Amino acid sequence: MKNNILKFGFIAFFTVVLVGCNNEEATDQLSVDEIDREEATLTATIDDGSEVLSDLTLQGFEDEESLAKSNINRFLPDCATVTIELTDTTKNVTIDFGTEGCEVRSGHIVKGKILMSYELDTDALSLLINYSLEDFFIDNVQFAGSRTITRLKSNENGNPQYTMSFDFKVTFVDGTQASRTGSKTREWIEGAFNGNWGDNVFLITGDWQTNLANGNVHSTTISTPLRREASCRFLVSGVVELVRTTYNGSLNYGDGSCDNAAVFTNSEGEEREILL
Repeated sequence: MKNNILKFGFIAFFTVVLVGCNNEEATDQLSVDEIDREEATLTATIDDGSEVLSDLTLQGFEDEESLAKSNINRFLPDCATVTIELTDTTKNVTIDFGTEGCEVRSGHIVKGKILMSYELDTDALSLLINYSLEDFFIDNVQFAGSRTITRLKSNENGNPQYTMSFDFKVTFVDGTQASRTGSKTREWIEGAFNGNWGDNVFLITGDWQTNLANGNVHSTTISTPLRREASCRFLVSGVVELVRTTYNGSLNYGDGSCDNAAVFTNSEGEEREILL
């Protein structure tokens, strides 16, 4: 039960990654009064792009620093150019997707650059990764801003973990703008450091706020960790609490099966199965 972003403006990884769905489907399931489809579309695009950005940044770091480097089933495509600059204490990594468009594994077209910087001591238990975006577009939607990522080499469960704080602005093709602030944490529970992106599994927690140009605010909180498997296009489990302009409720992504169904429960306790 997976990613109904366009219907409910929900997230989604994390990333693969969350893919927008058809708004007309949503009106078949829920009344028009319960969903502002235009706002859902805007937040959905941000949700999707945020997950693509997380994937590109984290895998760019791991491709560079993993002890098990491999060109087999890497996440970064061949059309991306990686440039390294070393100082006495830091490593600067630029991932350049070009100006013509570069298709990534999730099927999105990416342009522009991600610029990362971190201390040379990558064996440290905790490492702060700073990054910013330069003329960066996902499917012709521009993302501007920066993030800090705190990478734990091993958390209390013995797994790599990434906590991402973000504050960025999004400009859509028609000039409409929105902003997002918040944080999320990805725990890498399977496939870590083996050089193969395809068998990776993450658990995602966090919350964030999206501010739209009309003054409306959309809030998202993950109440049960979302499970993202790189081998599946959809989220396979987890629950998200949604507070939107005209409705609120929860979205349940299921029991771990890789399918295109989720269950939305509104504030009155009414359930709807959503096909994604």
